[in-house]
Amino acid sequence: MSSASKKAASLIAKLRAKSATSRDSVLSELVELGADAVEPLMEALDHKDYKVRMAVAAALGQLGDKRAIPPLIGALSDSSKNTQEAAAIALAAIGGSAVPALLDALIGSDQAARKWAAEALGSIGDTSVAQELMKRLNDPNIEVQRAAVTALGDLKSKRAIDPLIVVLREDNVDLAKAAAEALGKIRSEIAIEPLIDALGSPSVDVRKAAASSLQRVGVAAVPKLIEAVRAGDQVMRRWGVEVLGEIADESALEMLIESLDDADERVVRYAAVALGRLGKESSIKYLEPLLDHENKDIRYAAVEGLSGTCSYKAVDAVARCLTDTDWVVRMTAACGLGVIASRTCVDPLLDALKDSEWSVRRHAALSLGRVGIKKRAVEALIDLLDDPKELVRSGAAQALGDLDAEEAIPRLEEMLDDDDPKVVAAVEDALMKLGVELE
Repeated sequence: MSSASKKAASLIAKLRAKSATSRDSVLSELVELGADAVEPLMEALDHKDYKVRMAVAAALGQLGDKRAIPPLIGALSDSSKNTQEAAAIALAAIGGSAVPALLDALIGSDQAARKWAAEALGSIGDTSVAQELMKRLNDPNIEVQRAAVTALGDLKSKRAIDPLIVVLREDNVDLAKAAAEALGKIRSEIAIEPLIDALGSPSVDVRKAAASSLQRVGVAAVPKLIEAVRAGDQVMRRWGVEVLGEIADESALEMLIESLDDADERVVRYAAVALGRLGKESSIKYLEPLLDHENKDIRYAAVEGLSGTCSYKAVDAVARCLTDTDWVVRMTAACGLGVIASRTCVDPLLDALKDSEWSVRRHAALSLGRVGIKKRAVEALIDLLDDPKELVRSGAAQALGDLDAEEAIPRLEEMLDDDDPKVVAAVEDALMKLGVELE
């Protein structure tokens, strides 16, 4: 045995350390040994301690030596799931040379090996294996099926679209969710209608996955989504409007305006927020009436929508909400004025610094920092450094730093003795922005 091999064996013995940091350090040393460490590491894949086996698999993956493929394939059936996963990751790291062995494992008798082989093949990214993965969509084991679905998504295989749509329509929630996610990765227009149908699934997990995938498909999905919202039931309208808001395409403007009159208040909320994301000044006149709605959540959404237009014409409407009876609405208004960042936002934000709710005061301070107008704001923010709430004090400090308020340096230096570490951290950041060197 060479000196390097002996050193490798000695290091492997140290992998039993309880500390993850210690094991990581040993792993780094093993990888530095290079090819000389491969043989001892392969032997250690039979170690009685699963933590050692797991670490060894990780090291072999980093080394990327083809000799490790057979024992790593064997480790896909290890008694420890952690070791199985580490072996799969290692094989994926080795890459293309591991594909033939992984394909053999994919059709083997061991369920765990089939599952992890599918995952590794998806990570490697060789599209030639798509056909074999599609065969696993009918595997007797659900976990193998799910792994194959995920792998096909990772491969972005267009040949897999139709089989994945079939899986999407199955009753098994886990498989349907995985299929929705996979179709989103492929981003094919063929999947738009099936994904829209999935927005009506009884499972919220499937609906979320379908919504996320439609967002990834993007603008191409908008016409069908509009149709679905207009013709759909309550569930479809809710999810359809939410997705349209995330895609934020102007062609949905008319339908979103219509949705502000929907009988379902949740649809109204989603539509209000979505209109803001379009950033259209023309939306203001449709959103403003919602500020008087009896439902505080709708008022909150309307404020968010108005702020999203980023128009100075929305300032008065948003500022009006700083006196709302609900503190969440007032806080949202304080945040929103910072998004709009118009000169006309300063006066209402200064008033909001006196709000009874600390979160409103904090966000008013932060928004003053974003507006960027020092005159009058600095003095009020310095006074706010005496606020009894630590998050308000830290917000004031941050805003003073954002405003480049050099006149606040003496007071900020005094705040370095604040009792709250979050305040001290914010003060330090502000002072550094202002060019003050801290010890």
